[in-house]
Amino acid sequence: MQYVLTMSCIAAIVSYPLTHFVASLAQRWGFVDRPDGHHKSHKKPVALGGGLAVFLAAVVTFAVEYFSSENLQESLHDNAPFLSGLLLACGWIVVLGLIDDRYGMKGRYKLVGQTIAALIVIASGLEIQAFSLFGQKIQLGWFSVPFTLFWLVGAINSLNLLDGIDGLATTIGIILCSAITVMALWFGQPAVAIVSAVFAGALLGFLRFNFPPATIYLGDAGSMLIGLIVGSLAIGASLKGPATVAMAAPLAIWSLPMFDSFIAILRRKLTGRSIYATDRGHLHHRLMARFGKNTRVLGVVALCCAVTCTGALLSMFMQNDLLAVGSVMLVICILVATQIFGHVEFLMLANRMKSVGMSVIKPSTKSGSWQSSVRLQGTREWDMLWQSLIEYAEKSQLVEVLLDLNLAAIQEAYHASWKRRTRCERRELWRTEVPLFVDQHVVGRLTVAGEREEGQPVCDMVSRLMELLAVLEADIVSLASTQRLEVAGSLPEVGSTKGDPLAASAASSIPSSPPPHATIAP
Repeated sequence: MQYVLTMSCIAAIVSYPLTHFVASLAQRWGFVDRPDGHHKSHKKPVALGGGLAVFLAAVVTFAVEYFSSENLQESLHDNAPFLSGLLLACGWIVVLGLIDDRYGMKGRYKLVGQTIAALIVIASGLEIQAFSLFGQKIQLGWFSVPFTLFWLVGAINSLNLLDGIDGLATTIGIILCSAITVMALWFGQPAVAIVSAVFAGALLGFLRFNFPPATIYLGDAGSMLIGLIVGSLAIGASLKGPATVAMAAPLAIWSLPMFDSFIAILRRKLTGRSIYATDRGHLHHRLMARFGKNTRVLGVVALCCAVTCTGALLSMFMQNDLLAVGSVMLVICILVATQIFGHVEFLMLANRMKSVGMSVIKPSTKSGSWQSSVRLQGTREWDMLWQSLIEYAEKSQLVEVLLDLNLAAIQEAYHASWKRRTRCERRELWRTEVPLFVDQHVVGRLTVAGEREEGQPVCDMVSRLMELLAVLEADIVSLASTQRLEVAGSLPEVGSTKGDPLAASAASSIPSSPPPHATIAP
């Protein structure tokens, strides 16, 4: 245990000057994250390349200690193939992230790169062939590789999603690596314990420069690196038999990032957005809107991670998986019940299920309409704008209207949909989708479907819709401009890392606002 702590301290000492050096080079070479007034609200360019600094600090610490210590060589000997593969995969993921930070990369291409990194780790010997949960051992058989691949890619992306404000992903990485170190020592995995302790130390040295206000960002290179390391080591640390993983503890450790990822995907699917779309609905964004300060958000997220990690460790020590599950449910229930995070998405899911149920129960030949509106974020009321759209839809031959607004720069998000029953088949309906702009930025979309009026060309109906669209865009610009004036000068400087694997996302802060709400009317 003492040796593990020593290695962690050495990594922190190495990481401190190395991070300063990388930040200086990044500023000199122009490798910085520049504010754009839309998704990135920090006031001045901030150096990128933090992931490279953390990776180099861990590698240098290992290299120096490995060649000067026979104890470390003996500890790592049995796990040499796995550690070599993990090192190669980490190098690959850092290069991938640096390319994305510098030039930008489409989500699907990034996903391919993440899959390659995960396959390298799997080829090195890390494979979940079986896992135990609540005393039951489940053999995966042919699904072992896909399951392991899903776990690793999910780990990379879930941590990446939370990298939206200064110091957040770094703090979470330190907590998770510390928990994995204890877990590995308990299960008799010294190599995993040493690796996780060194990585925790490297992150700790980096945190000095990444703490609000940050002078260097992790970027995708760093957030994906943390996800890959923690995802791999969480499995390696919990092996209690030949390729058998005690799954409760890793699940509890990863619960907060996974919950954020699940809610993000659910929100984007329910609003009709691409899963690669950028939004300000992640956990740290909601906490920022509630608490209004980076350090408070860090404290809340750190506390949540500490609760789930403590539950994971207690379940391992007492051999009771219910403790791990209980800690996870406690955190999730508090977040949802207090309407801090997840409440709106679950309400939208309930509305969607109600809509589907109504379409099944009531015959499609009956008349009637159904509409729902959800203020996902912010304080601006968009309902009057939406009501004008509904009035137009009811007077016209429209059968479906969907309005989705996402003004990330001012943290305003609104989603509404309206449907009317029709006797027409789907292939007989005309449909159009139009992006909505404020300045040069796309802030939403309007989707409309309708019936063809008898004797009326469809192009004439679309032409009338375009006239409405001109008025709609003018109203949106007016509301957005008003909101900008309200928050101008009140935004504290916050980080804006490219930490969304599904789409680059940054954080900003606005004064506290009431929790989002939803309305539904038959």
